[in-house]
Amino acid sequence: MTTAHGQRGKVVIMKLTDKQFASALRKYNEIMWYLCYEFNTIGTSFSENTQNWNLRDMVAECDYVLSTYYETGHCNCDELKRDNYKAWRSETGKLKRFIAHWEPYISDMKCASGHCSRYDN
Repeated sequence: MTTAHGQRGKVVIMKLTDKQFASALRKYNEIMWYLCYEFNTIGTSFSENTQNWNLRDMVAECDYVLSTYYETGHCNCDELKRDNYKAWRSETGKLKRFIAHWEPYISDMKCASGHCSRYDN
């Protein structure tokens, strides 16, 4: 269970259901496939060391991948942003929306592994 601020500063308890987790997992895997990060998918034949990941790990990995789109010298930033700005905006938007949607559910979770993200514990 986690808390998030609702309207007028009220605290709302956010609890992740199995159905929501399945939805998050499906969306996370779609994003990773789309971005060619298949090795970061969960429960697929291309997954590498992701079997113990939870929602916090998914949010943290999306945060790390998002950071590469702003990192000078990384192809996601330099080449994609310069050569195809529309694709760059689309990809960063997908990552930002995933993080924003699922962040309220992760405060009481611990990452199973490090992601070089602000969500690592």
